[in-house]
Amino acid sequence: MQMDSVITIQQIAALVYILGMMIINFGILAYVLRKEFVNKKAIFFIASVILYMGVESIAFGYIVFYGGTLFLEPLLLMIASVPLLLSATVKSEIIRVKSDNTSSLLLAISVIFDEFSMGYLYSSAFGPRMYNPVIDAVSNIAFGIMMFADGIFFLVLSRVKDIFELSLATFAISMAFLPSIFIQFSKEIELVASLISTTIMIINVITLYLIAIRRINLKGVLVSLSLAAFDLFMMIGLSTFAVLNDMWTISLSILISMVWYFVLVIRDIPAKKIDYKLRYPFLLLVLINLAEITMGFGESVLGFNITNSLFVAKAMHTMSSMGSSMNTMAGQGMHSMSSSMSSGMGMQSMAGQGMHSMSSSMSSGMMMMRSPFTNPLWWLFPLNPYAMGTMFLHASSNLLLNAFMTSYMFVMATTMSPFYVIMMGAEMAFLVYERFKVSKNSQVKKWALVILVGIPLFVVAIPYYTNYYVFGMSGMIFPVTLLPFVVSLIAIALATSLFGRRAYCNTVCMAAHMWTNVFYDQFKPKKTSKIWEYMRWVFLVPMVIAFSLFVLMELKMWSPPKLGMAKIDPLNFYGMFVLNYVWWFFYFLTPVFGAYSCARQGWCGFGTFAGIFNKVLFKIRAKDVETCRTCQTKSCEGACPVKIPISVDVLQKGYSNRISCVGCGDCVEACTYNNLMIEDITTRFRQGVKV
Repeated sequence: MQMDSVITIQQIAALVYILGMMIINFGILAYVLRKEFVNKKAIFFIASVILYMGVESIAFGYIVFYGGTLFLEPLLLMIASVPLLLSATVKSEIIRVKSDNTSSLLLAISVIFDEFSMGYLYSSAFGPRMYNPVIDAVSNIAFGIMMFADGIFFLVLSRVKDIFELSLATFAISMAFLPSIFIQFSKEIELVASLISTTIMIINVITLYLIAIRRINLKGVLVSLSLAAFDLFMMIGLSTFAVLNDMWTISLSILISMVWYFVLVIRDIPAKKIDYKLRYPFLLLVLINLAEITMGFGESVLGFNITNSLFVAKAMHTMSSMGSSMNTMAGQGMHSMSSSMSSGMGMQSMAGQGMHSMSSSMSSGMMMMRSPFTNPLWWLFPLNPYAMGTMFLHASSNLLLNAFMTSYMFVMATTMSPFYVIMMGAEMAFLVYERFKVSKNSQVKKWALVILVGIPLFVVAIPYYTNYYVFGMSGMIFPVTLLPFVVSLIAIALATSLFGRRAYCNTVCMAAHMWTNVFYDQFKPKKTSKIWEYMRWVFLVPMVIAFSLFVLMELKMWSPPKLGMAKIDPLNFYGMFVLNYVWWFFYFLTPVFGAYSCARQGWCGFGTFAGIFNKVLFKIRAKDVETCRTCQTKSCEGACPVKIPISVDVLQKGYSNRISCVGCGDCVEACTYNNLMIEDITTRFRQGVKV
């Protein structure tokens, strides 16, 4: 629905009233929060004043634009007078608003009602009037502007600008760009707004990580956990909006989140010490991961549908029009050949029906699974996670198989989407950078930079061993056939021979981003089991089978099976199953299985393959073995996420170079005596030059 081109006097009056209310609201809040200590009776009076303004907004919209009854206004005014009447029973005392539960909550609810009523007035005057008054009130540009203004206003108003205020501001501003706010505008604007919203929410998630790291107290825990939960709520709303065009969930998430936002900015949470246990970061990790995968799913589906409906459907419509024109010209030129013309008309009708069917299917964006290259944004939204997930709902008569494949495709299609990878990469890269800043060892600092530079390069441009690149889009640009597959294996073998397993696990695989950072350090396992040393070879077997079947398939010596209409490519299935499905669940449960569970427990067969080449040049070497012999702390082993018995190896051989070592350098960084160093081709080269 587009806004009318002619604006009436009533609409102008509505805009002036909304603007005036915003100014008055900000003036009242600035006075109260800056003054800080006020009379409690005054807060009740102010609450009624704010509620009166909100009531007049609703009455204005309902009576003038909906033609409603005048009796609504006095009824609402009576309700708005309740705080004023209660003030007579409140003790006259000077209070600090941010420390008084009743006053802060009353003020927050009054402001929320006022802003909701302004949204209602705007939707009454300009639209949308598409759903119902509640949804329409929070699904318009005026409500979005108010949320944006709130975020900036309270950030500027805060006396101390720290990570809490930045987190609250980005939380509010991200809501101001949710696609439901722009339902009246074009699909292009809706998509751009949603991308802005998710970008700001990524910043918000980073602030939540930083709060969890730096503010280990009641306020830090409450703010980080609650905002993560509301981020998840909003992303569920985004997903249901993208898939079902559902406005209820996303609208309710905005309303409830705004209530909590105002509670947090108006009410001070005490920063008192708490008994900080692992359950708090664990819960934060769960909420953030759920929010991230839901965001990746919702944004990918929305972007896929919108871009394909905009670009591909237009292209198909143009082709259909050209085909119709050519058929018309041909029909005119062959007017005298009636029998041929009749036959031609039949063909034309069939062609027209086919083109119409294709155009209709393109226009909804819908059950297409991959974006064609005619879509200029195919690289950002190449897959439709919803379509890929639902394709196996009824693929076979085996319900368990269908359920597994459906969940597999939903998770896989979401976690391999470029948007999800960019989002997760940006968040985790910041935490890797934080690790870089606190690291003292020069080798560890340099490798942190390799992680930051190397992973985006591989994600975007360089494919390896599977067509559907497990983290991003490169395999979609350079299809992997037998020759690139063999070359990629040789390249990994050569790189890991020269630099150790970290050449794969820290430069290609995003596990380095996810686990080698300041937040996930707290989830390192306390101990390990020798069973994993044997199980890693068991986990290697499926990879060898999948790779062998792929080679046979490429040599036309084996034909892959089908499930429904889909052909099960062994290479793609294995790569995506391990690195997009299994990996995600283990990452999600990091506090249970520990950081770098892929290496410690060995369920990543390709990591084990790369680790074999740790034996060539890579070593964690002791500068002086005697220092390790007298060491009592064994801090190197405590810091190792894979739980390698480094001191045992060093005392036996002078170095450690186990297959499971990912080369993260945590042991080198943790060594109390600065007695460990990483040795690979670079150190050998430097030693050779010195000699």
